[in-house]
Amino acid sequence: MSAVNATNTYANSAIASLVKDAASSGTTTASQGSTPSSSSAPSASSTDPTDTVDLSDRAKNPDSKDTSKAKMDDRASLFDKLSGRAQTQTSGDTQWVAGAPYGNALISDADFTKELKGELEQAADCMDAAGLPPEAGQALRNAIANGTLKFQKASDVPDLNFHSQQIFTTNAFGTIDSWGSVSQHPIGATKDAIDQGNAIAMWSADRGDIYITW
Repeated sequence: MSAVNATNTYANSAIASLVKDAASSGTTTASQGSTPSSSSAPSASSTDPTDTVDLSDRAKNPDSKDTSKAKMDDRASLFDKLSGRAQTQTSGDTQWVAGAPYGNALISDADFTKELKGELEQAADCMDAAGLPPEAGQALRNAIANGTLKFQKASDVPDLNFHSQQIFTTNAFGTIDSWGSVSQHPIGATKDAIDQGNAIAMWSADRGDIYITW
């Protein structure tokens, strides 16, 4: 029995920071893995990156009466994943690797789009609020609705310079706590794409660091 409830992106406020700072300077830092009672991450500074520590909102207590066995099973499964046995899935020319022990690299592009829908729709709203042309945010909304988003590994994108750091530990309840931060320093054509609202980069539990275009 799994003791985690898989979700796929960091806090919505981190998306807002990414879009806002990308539109102004192309340099961002944000956190993921906050609890429901502490879901907001501080706005990133384009000149002074910061790291934020939060507990995961992805942990879900076992509902089995045999909680001791459930905890042992969960910890064994987590050990497998943390020791390099994470699921992988080849999609086109890309072999995806889950970015978290509770991630699912086997997820299809269509289901992945559904997982990211809320965060990406908020990103489109942030583009509007940041003063980008209305067609920028609408193009993202259309791509979400039409299923035409293109996903790439962040490490495969020239000049993106996107990096994340994630730490996962099991707590006394057999569930997963996480700490993480991300930063990006795009240059050249990649920076132009982000600044113009044609692309976004983020960390995801299912596919790790990703670059999305539409």
